Amino acid sequence: MNTQLIADAVRNSRGEGEATIWDRLFAFWFRRLVYTQIWEDPEADLAALQLPIGSTIVTISSGGCNALSYLTAQPAQVYAVDLNEAHLSLLRLKLAGLRAFSSYAEFWQFFGEAASASNSALYRERLWPMLDADTRAYWDKRNVIGRPRHAYFTDGFYRHGMLGRFIGAAHLVAKVAGIDLAALLNGKADAPERIQALDRLHRLFHSPLARLITGTPALLFSLGIPPQQRALLGAGAPLNEVLYERLLRLINDHPNETNYFAWQALHRSYPGPGDRCLPPYLQRSQFGRMRNGAGLIIPVHANLRLFLESLPAREVDAVVLLDSQDWMAPEEIRALWNVIDRTGSDNVRVIFRTAGTESPLENAELAPLRQIWCRDAERSAIGFARDRSGIYGGFHCYERR
Repeated sequence: MNTQLIADAVRNSRGEGEATIWDRLFAFWFRRLVYTQIWEDPEADLAALQLPIGSTIVTISSGGCNALSYLTAQPAQVYAVDLNEAHLSLLRLKLAGLRAFSSYAEFWQFFGEAASASNSALYRERLWPMLDADTRAYWDKRNVIGRPRHAYFTDGFYRHGMLGRFIGAAHLVAKVAGIDLAALLNGKADAPERIQALDRLHRLFHSPLARLITGTPALLFSLGIPPQQRALLGAGAPLNEVLYERLLRLINDHPNETNYFAWQALHRSYPGPGDRCLPPYLQRSQFGRMRNGAGLIIPVHANLRLFLESLPAREVDAVVLLDSQDWMAPEEIRALWNVIDRTGSDNVRVIFRTAGTESPLENAELAPLRQIWCRDAERSAIGFARDRSGIYGGFHCYERR
């Protein structure tokens, strides 16, 4: 079921009969745990949405970080919908943690630090009894050497997942290239060691090796970039240069002492417990709200459009599409927005990211949608400026005309 849903989504990114071998390989690849942390900033989302208390939110789940973080806006409910059962298993594990752990220290140890040998006992004794059968089966599954998946939380969870391993491989390349990642993360802008690290980073990204890696579609699968999105990301420019510019935005545009995305990119971990440099759901001051609101999060394994079709009319106040439309053919985008029109409340707002700079709704073939939906340039600019991850080319906020 998991593989079929993803295969259908990749198929929908192309016209009939246009799917390539790269599309089929990506569908197989993406059924795994790709993201241990979501790479869209939930604080940017909420700044753009400005939702009233008691709103109903539908979001693509990914690793569940943002679905939980939206509880800070005091919604009535949050539907976290995803094609990837591995990502939903991670969200369900976090929800179990909020029910099982009465102290922030335990929740931080398991999901924040995520690198303690005692987390195996916490999983078996506290989390396992709270899980449904499918989620237990996912985290109990053992690899070829007999190690269960829940052991990821004993040696650095954020080093796992397809993206975490890809970043680890990139760290090895950076080490060989003599790039001081600690200087990029912690050094002052004018520090000689940081300037030197930036110079070496520039040379690496403009090397033949970087051009080879970015020129091979399968090597970008671990970034969660399917073939269709890869074309949008480049938009005619060499991908090594585009990714280089996005990385510079990630590590330079916001202070790294408060940018947990930079920490994940350069250190594959969070700097420590508290409130300063963490996603909202992991912050000490939000722990009580997370525990009290965990029952408002509803994980859903489904195609987003089909799920929205199952909801009553005028039910939803906000829809968060992440970058999913980069995967879609125009007819699928049109069908999605038509069902949002039916399901959304009078004041519904929709936000999403794009690999490129342009919104797909601004294309000529989707012009009829613009008779109903209007891009809010001010809110879109707020979301883009606030998004500390810096990896997307565009942030878009739409509402009814």
